Order: sequence, then structure tokens, then C-alpha cells
Amino acid sequence: MSSVQSAPPSNSSDLDVTLTYHLDIAISITIAIFALLNAPRAVARFANPSERLRGHILRYVALRREPRISASSVSNQMHSDFKKSAVDIQDRSAGCDTTFSALPALPTQTLRDTSNPERPVHMPMLSSLVHPVTSVLTRPVHEGYTVGHVLLMAGYTVMVLYCTFYKSNPFSHPSRAGRVIASQIPFVYIFATKNNIVGALVGVGYEKLNFLHRFIGRLAVVGANVHMLGYGKLSTELTKPFIRWGFVALACFDLLGIGSTQFVRSKSYNLFIVTHVLGLFIFLIAACYHQLACIPFVIAACVFYGVDHLMRIAKTRITTAMLRPIPELGLTRIEIPTLNSGWRAGQHVRLRVLSTDMDYLALTEVHPFTIANVERTEEGMVLMCKKTGRWTSKIYALSATKRYGEQGREVGKAVRVMIEGPYGGVGNTIMSSYSGALVIVGGIGITFALSAVQELVRSGNDTSVRVIDIVWSIPDVASLTPMIALFTSLIEQRTEVCLRVSVFYTRALKGSFQPTYLPPGITLTPGRPKIAKFLNDVVISTQSGGGATGVFVGVCGPPALARDVAIAVRNIDVHQKRMVGGIELHEE
Repeated sequence: MSSVQSAPPSNSSDLDVTLTYHLDIAISITIAIFALLNAPRAVARFANPSERLRGHILRYVALRREPRISASSVSNQMHSDFKKSAVDIQDRSAGCDTTFSALPALPTQTLRDTSNPERPVHMPMLSSLVHPVTSVLTRPVHEGYTVGHVLLMAGYTVMVLYCTFYKSNPFSHPSRAGRVIASQIPFVYIFATKNNIVGALVGVGYEKLNFLHRFIGRLAVVGANVHMLGYGKLSTELTKPFIRWGFVALACFDLLGIGSTQFVRSKSYNLFIVTHVLGLFIFLIAACYHQLACIPFVIAACVFYGVDHLMRIAKTRITTAMLRPIPELGLTRIEIPTLNSGWRAGQHVRLRVLSTDMDYLALTEVHPFTIANVERTEEGMVLMCKKTGRWTSKIYALSATKRYGEQGREVGKAVRVMIEGPYGGVGNTIMSSYSGALVIVGGIGITFALSAVQELVRSGNDTSVRVIDIVWSIPDVASLTPMIALFTSLIEQRTEVCLRVSVFYTRALKGSFQPTYLPPGITLTPGRPKIAKFLNDVVISTQSGGGATGVFVGVCGPPALARDVAIAVRNIDVHQKRMVGGIELHEE
């Protein structure tokens, strides 16, 4: 990182060192501020004994008693009373005052934990207390980026540019730009890790902070190229070993920048992975040989990256899973009975199928899936794998292979799998501490709704939630059929909670479709849901029930759906928000 003609003056070098360390200190202070703002919620969560060991390590625990019915005995066909009227599309209040006694409890309903009868302490998010500011910061700008994201990235850019250009011309004094980029190496690696230390401090999953990894990485690529342009005639400079190593590091950075573009990721994800793995390792070695000043930053990056992979190994389990196809939804249901504890609602795992029935390239692929049920059930962890691509189509075909048990009954396909996790989820949010909950999902996003609502229903009287609305958008009515039994079981087993399920379908009914009969509490309506109306209904119901600990709104589905929900939350009357204790949005 030396100057081309001569070494920089001592005072200039000292200023370079001072500015880069001040930059890292400023970034660390910013992270600490966000961590302090999250600290009350973290304390509230871990003060609850039932939350301390959940959401960290997957494991198996012995159930206190066997569920009343096994998974294999549950029919996917709906249970209906033919004396009832046909498809109910109007009466949404029925779920609060009627029962449906024809269906026994499903295995996804676990025992209520009576060891902690006290309701959890509710700690609102800061965004619930500063409604006008939140309304501005959460306003979407472009493809998932909000005003808050843009301001954060703009502030980061200003700090980097200040440290790069203050009393320095990068084209005549390139060492400053090189040192600034080197100081950002640890942050590039921190925000790339799955077990993200920053995420743990601020209470969000790694996937919510990945935009910072991409942003800082691209900023570093630009800075590295500016650093290179500050050198003179490259033909003469390449005779120096440290310059050659600098070009190796630059080539790795540029390769990472090109390989991480949306075009490469969408067209060839495996190419993205290969270039990332090779580029990240070679870059670290080349940077150390380029300049000794890079070594402290490289060591820091290696520590964060190494700890992350050690934790990933500790979170990895190799076990047997049962694959079952669900044609109506076009997905594969994956049951892992040897893992029945250790996760929270909304968390996901990374799945690798270790089966020779899939091609060898598929053995190298790892895919994330949201856990679709609560912990401590006989069937164990349940994942729903939507058939959308090559790998998911292969696993669906594998699950559809006929297998029969001892009595000639068809069973699922048993395969070995590697499970890593859990990750993500709702962070330090305790959903059972809210007075009301609205979960809006589309398509396979129902997995998030199932885990969240089952957890709330399981809490029984130990929850503050009194109103739960599930809004599910599906393209075809046939997608509802395999879910009716589970929805009915949830409605039946509620205690003091008013649970309602509203399903909307967007495609015209097929000619072969037979009129269905739905149990009370489940409605079926053509078209798209009016998000604002559902949110207003939940707020009014929560307010009338005397709830003052807020309304939790969760959304999982297409970006357009998430955008509509965010707009509805932002536009609701501020007075109503305050009356119910705030409205907090979680996008899965």
C-alpha cells in the first residue's frame, strides 16, 4: 500500500492509521447503539425460563405423554357436517363461539407447559413508541430496501468517503484508500456469517443483515479498484512482489463482485457459491502478502468466520427424515422425528438430502426451509418443500416413490438428511406477550403461520393473545383441502383465544371441483384479501378485549404481499396504534 514514487511522510502514514481505526470505532459504536436499543427486549425474552434454551440448538427430548393420535392415522380429507351450509364466505365471527367436535386433536398440538403459568412480560419495540418516525423509516424505496436501510447505507458511505479523501488524493496517495478498504474486511465477513454476532446483539437473524454484507462488499470492490488506479506504470510496478499479490487480491475482489450479481445468482447459484468460497479464502492470503498492515484485519475476519463455522458444525445434525408428497399443494412434507425440540416459531433450517437417488450435484446443495410446526411433537420437526426448481422437483419425485409398510399400508420415503440450524425467526420478540396477532401469508408461506399459531395455541392460558387471525392467499382451492384438518384442530383446541382462518383463492374454480363444506371459523373467499380491513378488525377486537400490549403482524409470501401489509400497518391511525399498545410488523 505504499506510494508509487516514494514512501509517504510519517505524519501522513500516522493520519491513515488514525482515520481507519476511528472508522472501525465509529462503526462499532453504531452497532453498540442498536444493541442497547434492543437490550430491554433481550432481557424480557431471556427472563422467561421457557425461552432461554429455545432457538439455539436442535435436539430430541422425551415427550411427557404420547399424543392422542399418530401422524399416520390423520386423514388429509376434510371432516365436514353435511347439514351445514356450503362454503362459508361471510361469517368470520363463527370461530369465536362455535366448536367442531368431529375431529380429534392432531399430533401437531403438543402439551401445554404448565411449569410457567405466568404470562410473559411484554417489551414493545422502539418503533412502537415513535410512530411518526417509524412510518417514515419503514417506507419502501426499492426491492426490499426501506428509507431506514438507505439512510444507514448512506451514513456508512459518508464515513468511508471521509476517511478516504480527507487530506488525501487517492490517485497520488493510494495507500489511504487501500488501508480504509482493509479496515472493512472484518465487517464484510461478519455480515456474511450465519451465526452473526451483530444479529445476536441487535436481535435479528442473519438474513435481515445480509444486505449490509452485499453493500459493504460492493463498496470494498470499488475502493480496491480506486486503490489500484493510484499506481503508475503497472508494467514496471508488477516486478515488485507486493504489487503482484495486490493484483491477486484485486482479481479475487472483482471476481466476488461479478459472481454476486443478481444475474449470476439467478442463472447459476452453484457458480456464485464456488466463486465466493475460492475468492474469500484466496483474497485473505493475498492481502497478507500484499501488505503487512492487512494482517490484523485478516486475523479478525478469520476469527469471526472460524467461530461461525464451529457453531454451524455444532448446529448440524445428520438423521433420517420421512418424505411425503402433498399433490394438492405441490410440495413435499418432510418429517424428522429424531429432532423435536430447540426451535422457535418462524425459524428456519438449512437442509441437505444425502440420498443417492438424487444426482451427485444435488448432494452438494443446501436449501433453507421454514419450520412448519411447534416443538415437542411425536412427528418431530416438519418442513414443507415447495416444488419450484430442479432440486425441489427431484425431492418431490423422490417422495412420490411408492413405499409400503408391513401391513401393506403406503408410507413415506425414508432418506438421510443433514439439518443445520435453527436460524432467523422473530428474534427477541415473544409473540405470546401481545394482545392480538394477525398472520398474513401467501402460498407456501403458510409454514410460518402454522408454526406461529400452533405456538400461540399451545401456550393456552399462559399467553396474552386473545385474538388471532390467519389470512392465507392461494391460487387454487384444492390447496386448502389438505390443511382443513389442521386448521380445524387449531380452532377446536384454542382456550380463551378467538382464532379465525380466512382463505382467499385467486383462480377460477375448475369444472371438476365439488362444493366443499367448511367447519365454523374457516372461510373461503374468491379474490385477494383486503389487508387494511383485516388489520382494522384485529385492532378493534384487541381493543374491545382490553388488550394493551400491542398487536403482532406477521407476513410471509411474495414481495407484493409484504409490501401491501407494510403499507396497511403504516397507514393505520396513530391513535388506534397507541390504544392497543402499538402494532409491530415482522416480515419473514
